[in-house]
Amino acid sequence: MENVVLSVVEYKPEHQPWFEKLNREWIEQYFWMEPIDFEVLQHPDRHIIEKGGTIFMASCADEIAGTVALKFVGPGVYEFTKMAVVEKFRGQKIGRALAEAAIEKAKRLGAYKIILYSNTILSPAIALYRKLGFAEVPLDGPYKRSDIKMELKLQNVEEQIAIRSASVEDAPLLAELSAKTFYDTFVSFNTEEDMKSYIEKNFSIGQLDRELREEGTTFLLAQIGDSVIGYAKLRRQEQPEGLKETNIIEIERIYSTKEYLGKQVGKALMEACLNLAKQGGHKVIWLGVWEHNSRAISFYEKWGFEKFGSHPFMLGKDLQTDLLMKKTLT
Repeated sequence: MENVVLSVVEYKPEHQPWFEKLNREWIEQYFWMEPIDFEVLQHPDRHIIEKGGTIFMASCADEIAGTVALKFVGPGVYEFTKMAVVEKFRGQKIGRALAEAAIEKAKRLGAYKIILYSNTILSPAIALYRKLGFAEVPLDGPYKRSDIKMELKLQNVEEQIAIRSASVEDAPLLAELSAKTFYDTFVSFNTEEDMKSYIEKNFSIGQLDRELREEGTTFLLAQIGDSVIGYAKLRRQEQPEGLKETNIIEIERIYSTKEYLGKQVGKALMEACLNLAKQGGHKVIWLGVWEHNSRAISFYEKWGFEKFGSHPFMLGKDLQTDLLMKKTLT
């Protein structure tokens, strides 16, 4: 097996027979097929690909040599599963190549953690996982044959977050993200009718397209890999009552998806907003926040914002009150 050219590619439907064959062979050699195995191996598109996961296939000299799947578990978390290497190709570091491809894919998808379930009798596999940085954690999970769970922590979420400016091409993405984050944040406090009315008026693609084109308006997107997980909107147009300073800028919106609340997305967006405001020569940055949104108020206070007034805010047919807060930039 010297000088074998190894190729790792993403799964195509024609790979299904190989994906099933390779995994059935090792499962039946050491354990037994469980009902979930039959379903996943026969329908990987339905159970892995369509649910946000990926499968990799390795080939050597035009022969299928191995496979591994990366299964979506939840935002930022993927499961490393269904790894198998053809017996005659073992010892050629094919498992490692497949694993590294899956890890890199997980990073691009915004993962901060990969988990896996295995059995300690599979000592070569366990040794590979440890070399890759996986560590044992308390066991749980859906597989009767598993007696070990391991996880690989990728970068801290904060270290993975990238901030970029949105362009008009991002209008559809921003419309979806704005509607989702607003709904998740406020649905438990408002009627469905009021929420629907506000979202349809303010977060349509057309409305976001107009806002992206406004002079003095900037949208910032927070991303991990290819996943957009939050956004902020800055604008220079409005002068609220009670704010006497000149050369001001407003943070009109700053939101994180609910899956990333508490994971430093707000921090990254706020830092970007403050830096942008300072670069623009602004002396004061201000914002409005619903008077009953204690979590957000506490967040802004920690960043040095102080209350200076209030103004009405209409959500559908419900007249609410926003507190106005400001921060002097130095």
